[in-house]
Amino acid sequence: MKEGTVKWYDSTKKFGFITPNDSNKDVYFHVSNVKNELLVLLENNKGKNEPVVFEEKPSTKLSGQVEGFEVALDLEKRKVGYIHKKEKGFENEVFYIKDYHSEKEYFLHHKNIRKATDKYVTYEEEDPVVFTPEENEKGCMAKDVLLVDTRPFILGFASFQDYDGAIRELVQPNMCEDENWDYIQKPTGSYPILKSYLNKTCERVVNQGKYKIGKANDGTEYLFFNTGLVNVFQDEIFAYFQKNRKYSANQPWGIHIPEWWFLEFNTDQSYYRKFFSESPEIATYFEETEVQKLIFDTTLTIRPNWEHLNKRRIRVDSEDIQEMTEQEFHEAIEDSITMAKKRIKRNYKTAIPHFYNNDIQFLVPLCERKDRGKALAAMVIQKSEQIYEVTTILTLDQAYNNARLLAKPDREWLNP
Repeated sequence: MKEGTVKWYDSTKKFGFITPNDSNKDVYFHVSNVKNELLVLLENNKGKNEPVVFEEKPSTKLSGQVEGFEVALDLEKRKVGYIHKKEKGFENEVFYIKDYHSEKEYFLHHKNIRKATDKYVTYEEEDPVVFTPEENEKGCMAKDVLLVDTRPFILGFASFQDYDGAIRELVQPNMCEDENWDYIQKPTGSYPILKSYLNKTCERVVNQGKYKIGKANDGTEYLFFNTGLVNVFQDEIFAYFQKNRKYSANQPWGIHIPEWWFLEFNTDQSYYRKFFSESPEIATYFEETEVQKLIFDTTLTIRPNWEHLNKRRIRVDSEDIQEMTEQEFHEAIEDSITMAKKRIKRNYKTAIPHFYNNDIQFLVPLCERKDRGKALAAMVIQKSEQIYEVTTILTLDQAYNNARLLAKPDREWLNP
């Protein structure tokens, strides 16, 4: 394994570059090749300059160049942990950080907090952190401590008095159009598909600037965006917010207080609609000129990425698949690709488009060999230059969750 540091990472485009310790030539890497703790850091814009270990192989994205694979946080240099204990000292509270992996405790002092402007910083139990360990005869100390905000995007964007309650209100009769927002294979009773949809929609409209800000006569600011959902009368449903009075742009430490406070999900009949002169547009994921991206091209070659598929075999809900040899598994994948291609030629809706890594990919069925009509999981297919590549496998619940962002997919096969 090689060592280096993250030079930069674009959380929108899902790729970045590593500067190797033994070379000045930066190495490209894609989020699909990032592992464990580092993935959380990057997705929360906290990965820059972090030490990493990685394998260097010929690039699958950049012809003639190398690429970083199995990219992970270098746990010899940086630890991942959480604020674990508060004890009364002689005058002040004493704080520790517990390492997730070793369970070892490291003393935390405010002077070792990255971006802490004064000693009057607050700590919350279980707050996740990344830190540099220092051990000597005096004990274990946490240095260069960085807090990691792991909240979904929408909960970092706005404070909710009761997020689950707001979701339940949204699915009430005469509010959101009736739809099964729970998983089918493993129901949770908590509407995970709707939560995922709203979270990703919120992130998209913010990135695209597709929200509107208004102001009341007393100076209070309001914001609303189009959720992309409708009620039974096909009226658009919006999310309404008010500027959070507790918000401050200068929040150097801690889980940041969101800028907005959630008011309600409602149509344009909302009381708060009067503060806006026009309505926001829905989030978009492709240009009008790119509609052809939504149709699978059956003339192109489909090539499996065996390295990724072998790792994701565990997602296939079938004992037969799990017990197959590697050769038998490869044959099952090839059979499913052949069958899927035939089905797509008869019905283009078999290849369900979904949005990931800032691009359109397709979901196609991975079928049982004995019963070709029964989908066990979904294969993810992405265009790479002039071919399609089968990049990974999703459970049927994961597949529907992802596909719902673009449209309410026809459950022609996406229905366990």
